[in-house]
Amino acid sequence: MEKVAVVLIDSFCAKLTIASVQNNECFMIIDSEKENLNLSLEEGSDYFLKKSQIDNAVLALKNFRKICEMHGVSKVHAIATFSANNKPKNIYSFFDEVFDNCGFRFNILTGEEQSLCIYNGIINTFDLPKGVICHISPEEVKFILYNRRMILNEITLDFGPLTLADKFPLDDESKEQNLKEMALFVSEKLGEIDWFKTIEEEYAMVGSGTYFEDITSMVKRMKKYPLDLVSGYNLNMDDADKVFAQIRQAQVDKAKKLKGINEKRADVFVASMIIALCASRALNKNEAVISSRNIIEGQLFKEEIALSQEKPISDVLGYCMQAQSNFFSPEDDAHNNQVYNLSLLLFRQLKVLHKLPRSYTKILRLASFLHDCGNRIGYNNHAKNGFNVILGADIYGVTHRELVLAGFAIAMHTGLEIPVSEYLKYHDLISEEDINAVKKLGIIVRMAEAFDRTKNNVIVDLNCDILGDSVIMKTIAVGNNSYEISKASECAKDFEKNFNKKIEIL
Repeated sequence: MEKVAVVLIDSFCAKLTIASVQNNECFMIIDSEKENLNLSLEEGSDYFLKKSQIDNAVLALKNFRKICEMHGVSKVHAIATFSANNKPKNIYSFFDEVFDNCGFRFNILTGEEQSLCIYNGIINTFDLPKGVICHISPEEVKFILYNRRMILNEITLDFGPLTLADKFPLDDESKEQNLKEMALFVSEKLGEIDWFKTIEEEYAMVGSGTYFEDITSMVKRMKKYPLDLVSGYNLNMDDADKVFAQIRQAQVDKAKKLKGINEKRADVFVASMIIALCASRALNKNEAVISSRNIIEGQLFKEEIALSQEKPISDVLGYCMQAQSNFFSPEDDAHNNQVYNLSLLLFRQLKVLHKLPRSYTKILRLASFLHDCGNRIGYNNHAKNGFNVILGADIYGVTHRELVLAGFAIAMHTGLEIPVSEYLKYHDLISEEDINAVKKLGIIVRMAEAFDRTKNNVIVDLNCDILGDSVIMKTIAVGNNSYEISKASECAKDFEKNFNKKIEIL
């Protein structure tokens, strides 16, 4: 397993991300660090970085090098992103000095290369085949229209929250007037983008970058959202508008910082909200799916993962589950696949009883393949621990609702009863129908695991006959499966409780 680092630097910060890469098949991020920098051009600088700015950046990158050495990193992808209006004249001599002192050889990404990295980071981690990405950075806003395998259109606007906050100061005297002028300015610029008018309804809006993460954090706090997750959150723009209405009443000048967000200046955060809200109106989208995976993840997919070299990963969830298995339980890969296959087989065979729509198979797929993920904490209570592990495992290609339901199915796969109070914590995400469904899915996963209790893949097929008030389940095996039948029969009582049928396993 190879350790690979990505170092990303722009005018305001340097980020280090370290990933373990397995056979160019998958990666897992294992460490990260961020240092605030000031590489923006100052008044009277003649577009040159000052020595103090260079020295501070070199010091931060030297520390990044130490972290890389501690991890045994064998390869570093060093990339830089600077807006067209804030690119220093001595940028190349600066990077020569960085190389001499830190050993990082930086590649300055063009606007098109930045867009491609953002697209790669999103398309390979979300099950969103069609979308328009809005990526907000301090001095630029990017829009990227894509249709699964390719970017259809893109544009970079030469303003961002920082430039807007400086252009339209939000001090107490001029705040309301400048807020109106700022919103008008953004709306007019967006109105000039012709291809916005041809975007079809099925294209989802994707919000990318730390500003969208900050907006999401504020909305989640207002709504008392139960999950500590940002990526994959469906940001309702009406909720964002409510947060904006509250914040604009407060002091929002450059000296003020709002609690709980990354941005240090309240006026810059307000400007980012105006961009997000104006973008949603221009695109005629009332929701945005939030992605915290963009340039860095995109660079890793582009450079390290063979599967995504020529085209995006088609089965995002499958790729992610396999990565989780490879890194955390490679010895159980065959067992995980067997439990998954038997679970889907049981789901299909019992469809006349459970009557669940096909959409629940994605939840079952995740729960069955990662049913023992709680072992990462410890075997005792591993089913219960699995709920927390799955919520914190950075799973690609599923919604927050699907993640919660898969967690409940995992928690129940050893027979654990979930208190009603636990379900109520997530009442905004799941329905009564979901609760009834996940109880059935928990039984299915439990039986599937029992059918591979010795981890020998002895059972190769199942056939269920539903006769009156009973289900006769016939196993087809390639060896002695008496122990598997015995363990699966222990589920009979809970099976009858949830499926209203007695069960006999042969």
